[in-house]
Amino acid sequence: VRLYQIQCAMCERFRIRAQDQHRSTTEVPAIRGAILDRSGRELAVSVETRSLFAHPRRVEKPEEAATQLAMAIGRPRETILRELLSKKSFVYLDRFLDAEEIEKVRALGLPLGGNGPFGMEPAYQRVYPLGRLAAHVVGFANIDGDGVEGIEKAFDEELKGDPAIYLVLQDARSGRVRELIHPPEKEPLDVVLTIDSVLQHITERELDRAMHETGARAASAVLLDPATGQVLALANRPAADLSRYGKASNRERTNRAVVHTYEPGSTFKIATMAAVLEHGRVRAGQKVFCENGAYSLPGRTIHDISPHGTLTPREIMEKSSNIGMVKLVQPLEPDRLRESILRFGFGSKTGIELPGESRGEVARAASWSGFTQASWAFGQEILVTVLQMAAAVATVANDGVSVPPRVVLGTRNPDGEFLPEESPQPTRVLPDSVARRIAAMLEGVVENGTGSRAAVPGYRVAGKSGTAQMVVAGAYSDTDYMASFGGFGPVGAPRVAMLVVLDSPRGPRRHGGQVAAPVFGRIMTEALRHLRAPSNRDPAPSELLAREQDPALPPFRLPAASRPGLVPDLAGLS
Repeated sequence: VRLYQIQCAMCERFRIRAQDQHRSTTEVPAIRGAILDRSGRELAVSVETRSLFAHPRRVEKPEEAATQLAMAIGRPRETILRELLSKKSFVYLDRFLDAEEIEKVRALGLPLGGNGPFGMEPAYQRVYPLGRLAAHVVGFANIDGDGVEGIEKAFDEELKGDPAIYLVLQDARSGRVRELIHPPEKEPLDVVLTIDSVLQHITERELDRAMHETGARAASAVLLDPATGQVLALANRPAADLSRYGKASNRERTNRAVVHTYEPGSTFKIATMAAVLEHGRVRAGQKVFCENGAYSLPGRTIHDISPHGTLTPREIMEKSSNIGMVKLVQPLEPDRLRESILRFGFGSKTGIELPGESRGEVARAASWSGFTQASWAFGQEILVTVLQMAAAVATVANDGVSVPPRVVLGTRNPDGEFLPEESPQPTRVLPDSVARRIAAMLEGVVENGTGSRAAVPGYRVAGKSGTAQMVVAGAYSDTDYMASFGGFGPVGAPRVAMLVVLDSPRGPRRHGGQVAAPVFGRIMTEALRHLRAPSNRDPAPSELLAREQDPALPPFRLPAASRPGLVPDLAGLS
């Protein structure tokens, strides 16, 4: 009777139970795609390793096993023993063992594999070979292979691909056989960035130096190709070391250049001077009386750092006169001024392929205070991002044509085929004649004005310094400043547009022309050499003498593909 019940009456029920016990499906994720710089250098890769697991119910001597494993994998014995004594059917004892740990575990002689109590399964660990280089662009993927920051997050689906689905057959002794029943429909892709690792290294090195020399609380820099909008370098300090990302603070993880907003100060005069020139408010030979350093408006007094008398518009830019800019901007209609600023991209996201971008803040004319128009003249009462301000500088460098910044060139499939991303659509922001007049003014800033410390031997460089008082406890501070310098070079055929911002430098020198301009100059000098930009200025005799004494060597180039034992070309390095 019982045999009849099992084989006939209850047959279908037991058949379903047997299938549930013997058959299951499992997903095996694809190896995550790599993130590469523009030359194919690896910034993020996945490497195959092993994860150690155990079936606690099968472990006969957990205390002894815990003691042995603790010495082999470097985890506390108590932690391992707690896992081995648990009532779970399966536990991980350690994830992502390195080669040495794998050999030590195998040397213990513990029963590994098959139906034994211990085993090691293949696993893919995310590795960042260059540590914190371009950390805020590359981002981070967690232990489960999910992107949580940067490009790792923005291109998570492309980097992951689809998992392969296997049918797993298991017998009474837990022996298993896998059969592929659903191959992945979409293979993981590599993501190729616009970043140049050499320029990124130079930029980060100089930000570290600036932080040390100025005592700044934080720093950011963005380098753009003005003609294409490609981000050649984007760096922030402080920055997280991607190999120890879990221990990083929020300040180290934040991409300040894209996420944070600030009042730009006098670098914003580039945008307001553009509005003044475009709408014909400057006459040939016009001069502006700059009130010898103090200009009284109803309820407020505008000051210059140094007193000036009568200045031309070019001299107003060179001397960075707030009063001169206020007087030039005053005749403009508010809506026209705002519309000109919006065309530069302020108040809107650039659309860069990085998460968390801020749009900044450009107040509508109806909500202006009585001082908004005057404040905008020298970069107050407006909020921008470092990336937006760098893009505005690039627009002037590109003869008034704006190309939205981008940080991804394209993707590469497993067959090695490169799939380019669609290039952003250029937009004319300024007439080319206006852009060239501003470029000439900015060149004068470096040659004769507040940006002299940004000069680059052998090249004509243009730029503008900025020093913005920070708002502390609802009022502008007399001690905390955002010091910045933005510019491009070489003038006439620009290869690089750049903005450098230092947050709260300490010490006697805190102005943009004093602390940010030298950083700009050092980065620009090496960037133009690295890009092989032809010199467009005859060097001074002192520069020629320096070259004779210390002849310049070509900048170093890392090999396109690295392997153990291959040494990079270090020619030209100290």
